[in-house]
Amino acid sequence: MPRTLGRSSLLVAFLLAAACMALVPVAVDLADAPPDPLAGTPIRSIFVRAPQRAVPSQAPVQVLVVLHGMGGNCQDFSRELFDQADKYNWLIVAPTVDYGDWTNPNVVAVEDPLIIQALNDYLDGLPNMLGAPVRHLILLLGHSRGAQLAHRFAEFRPDRVLAVAALSAGTYTLPATAGPNGSLNFPFGVQDMDHYAGHAFDPQRFDNVSFWVGVGGQDSNPGDVPRAWDSIEGSNRLQRARAFEAAVRQLGANATLHVFGDAHHELTGEMRSAACDFLQHAATAQSATPDVASVDVEPY
Repeated sequence: MPRTLGRSSLLVAFLLAAACMALVPVAVDLADAPPDPLAGTPIRSIFVRAPQRAVPSQAPVQVLVVLHGMGGNCQDFSRELFDQADKYNWLIVAPTVDYGDWTNPNVVAVEDPLIIQALNDYLDGLPNMLGAPVRHLILLLGHSRGAQLAHRFAEFRPDRVLAVAALSAGTYTLPATAGPNGSLNFPFGVQDMDHYAGHAFDPQRFDNVSFWVGVGGQDSNPGDVPRAWDSIEGSNRLQRARAFEAAVRQLGANATLHVFGDAHHELTGEMRSAACDFLQHAATAQSATPDVASVDVEPY
């Protein structure tokens, strides 16, 4: 049962979603609800779609956070992922975001940390809202502007992320801590992340995140991306995807680049399937062990 969550009805809608998952909802007094983590952010609403097969009461649900691009919305973007979510029994969490000027580094440097913090706080409340276990480590799938937000979320909160599928991002924040890119400030690099996230970039935790980077082989028009990133990662989306994948690998993390030869700046069914297959592989590989980020590692 999908829901578009207005800020005044978040808890009610989550309890309805929990019922759809054959989970036992808990009684919640809305007067005692915590402050809305989305207030004052560019996140307009949250769309939640519960797993379509029953989940055993003690089994944690795997969350897939879905991030649309410029001008998109949560319902339309996530709808194309329903088949994959049903196949893998994922809980979809999809915000609708009123993005600002993604071509302006100053705007990105203000906007993305705010969105990331709000989403992380929102996810922190899921177990209590649902009255059921939820895996602490999430999967992230984003396209275009959403891919930019997805990989930055993993850089800010690697303790929270299991795997990222980033499709056709226009800009990247390179996760370098040494070498020629090691002194880059956000949003070009992570040198001054403590100023934005309240903690320094953590390469050890980041190494535990798996990345799949997808891009069209024809997505190579320099006019489609802002110039401020040219000297750092190339002048088009194809070059920039390669630069990010190389930077992730250089740091020691797991990264896979998939170039879809005939694709332009689009999200095809082939791209969606490949991204979701990668995410499920990461989730399956990790499912045999506890979510270390919620058990053994202190949060930021």
